[in-house]
Amino acid sequence: MVKRSLTEEEQRLWQLYTRDIAPSEKIDLNVQRCTPRFEIKIPDHHEFRKTNPPSVSNFESLKNSDSNWSKKLKQGKLKVEGKIDLHGLTCVQAHEKLWHFLERAQNNGKRLVLVVTGKGGLKGDYGENRYQDFENNRGALRREVPMWLSGGAMRQMIVTFQDAASRDGGAGALYVILKRK
Repeated sequence: MVKRSLTEEEQRLWQLYTRDIAPSEKIDLNVQRCTPRFEIKIPDHHEFRKTNPPSVSNFESLKNSDSNWSKKLKQGKLKVEGKIDLHGLTCVQAHEKLWHFLERAQNNGKRLVLVVTGKGGLKGDYGENRYQDFENNRGALRREVPMWLSGGAMRQMIVTFQDAASRDGGAGALYVILKRK
């Protein structure tokens, strides 16, 4: 890059901009070097150890984490106080809608809400898709929502979550237990 000189207008603007600035006192930068207290040795060869992945993923950290709530849900002692259906939304839309829903529900004192993600799965003809990996071919929201609940800001709002009972949507829905405000 070639250094250019300022135009007359730029010089005038610079003088106008810097007219209130007073020159500062000169500081003596001749500082004596201190002797180091210890010597840092850098090894020539770096050997990296293989690390094992964590045994519990972030997704699993809050799922079914509170057995007391699980018992109450299985016994039918709790009723769903709010429901949100995320069918047909993109991940970005669903994340924003879910965040606002959980925030409102917590502010309104609700404890148990139902989040319907849908089961996802393959669309179209079975014949075209029958050789694909069915185990890993799930809906995007069904895969993403548990990760959102276990990480980031949503994690601070919830106690636990678990798959819903078949009467409430089964594998396509989640019970979310919210913390008290």
